[in-house]
Amino acid sequence: MKIYSFIDEFSSFLPCVFTLGFFDGVHIGHKKVIQNLIFRARGKYCSVLLTFNPHPKEVLIPRKNILYLNTLSERIHHIKKTGIEHLIVHPFTQDFSKLRTKDFFQKILFSKMKIKKIITGYDSHLGKNRDGSSHQLKKFSKSYGFQFYQVNPYKYKKKIISSTNIRKSLLKGNIEWANKALGYLYSLSGYVIKGKGIGKTLDFPTANIQIDEKKLIPKKGVYAVKINIFNPFYQGMMNIGICPTVDKKNKKIKIEVHIFDFYQEIYGKKIDIFIVKRIREEKKFRSLQDLKKQIKKDQIKIEYFFERNRLNKIFYCDKKN
Repeated sequence: MKIYSFIDEFSSFLPCVFTLGFFDGVHIGHKKVIQNLIFRARGKYCSVLLTFNPHPKEVLIPRKNILYLNTLSERIHHIKKTGIEHLIVHPFTQDFSKLRTKDFFQKILFSKMKIKKIITGYDSHLGKNRDGSSHQLKKFSKSYGFQFYQVNPYKYKKKIISSTNIRKSLLKGNIEWANKALGYLYSLSGYVIKGKGIGKTLDFPTANIQIDEKKLIPKKGVYAVKINIFNPFYQGMMNIGICPTVDKKNKKIKIEVHIFDFYQEIYGKKIDIFIVKRIREEKKFRSLQDLKKQIKKDQIKIEYFFERNRLNKIFYCDKKN
């Protein structure tokens, strides 16, 4: 896959089949659009995907705290796996946002590319104030001589698969629905930093993880996870929360992982955490001893869960190279 940092950098002798969007999560709905694009490009045209960075809302509504399902590198990684030939990651700026759909097509796209077909999702809008609806694209298809196709929404358990619904599910702790909608296990990646060492005193040493501040963190609680360290995968348990039993003043969310049967020093190392199942809510215990007993119960429950489901496809983890 060839990657371009600006639309102007793109070049191809072949005419192309084209799609665009933010593609946060690169979920099953996104992949349905991309698969349709690749199918219509087969042999005769090149496949081109245009995405943006940062998210348009981050530019248009600066005060809004935008949280991403994927970092940019993760998004590129997942798009690459679809088989797209050309990926354009164009900067989304205030000036770019002011382009009307007609100008975007005339001055930007069709002056740079030989577009024969455009594929979009069911809710795609383009241009200033999102004025480019599917109805308008159908009109443009006659003016500019391309074929327009719109892919219907994809549902799981009667709910439309979308980046918005996946975010809502993660914030509610419904990790199973989110994973099914994504088509892979939702992950958190970051560097191991020093904590207070309370875990060691409880015989459950934890790795404290510092992740990208723009990455969406699921609902507080205890989770069964798979951890990738130096490529081998380990089972483990993760707590997302404020650790109310041991840290009564601090309200900042922490991500702590206890890795089963792992004894190496990993401070400063980057690890990938793949979230499989939410086990319980985070809660405050009367004593450290009560907390230790609960952690032991959590570990037994998670180990049993992994053993019972060890052949299940939900344990597919996507190594990030």
